[in-house]
Amino acid sequence: MKEKFSKLIDVKTIVTFALVGAMIGFTAAGKVDPEKLASMATMAVSFFFAVKLNKS
Repeated sequence: MKEKFSKLIDVKTIVTFALVGAMIGFTAAGKVDPEKLASMATMAVSFFFAVKLNKS
């Protein structure tokens, strides 16, 4: 379990989660239009899972 958690914590994972969290936070606060951040978050999450699939 510790190995999986340590592998999860790397730069691209942190950036992906931060971007998705920012999108949720800004959208909930009404400060930004969801469509503006949705494309960026989609690209980041797609890249994250594509890299994970290529490694296995």
